[in-house]
Amino acid sequence: MDRLLAIDTATPACSVALFDHGEIVASNYQEIGRGHAERLIPMIKALPDNGRAKKIIVNCGPGSFTGVRIGLSAAKALALAWNAKVSAYQCLHLIAAQALEG
Repeated sequence: MDRLLAIDTATPACSVALFDHGEIVASNYQEIGRGHAERLIPMIKALPDNGRAKKIIVNCGPGSFTGVRIGLSAAKALALAWNAKVSAYQCLHLIAAQALEG
């Protein structure tokens, strides 16, 4: 299993995506404003195999401090339970990378 779970709770949206060998398997995106803590785990659980992955990446900002904290806490807890690795990314770096590729 070469799966990666991506988590983003730093913005008014709450989103998760599951990738396998670089290909997206499933995703969920909801603009909720508040309530990330209540929505995140059910969104991950709704993914195939409950979102289980060997690698987890989580958005570390910029964004809401509380949202970032929720995403990081969930990622660390899942990594501990699944014996997975956690990495952080900054969404501005993704935007810059997309601009360079385009």
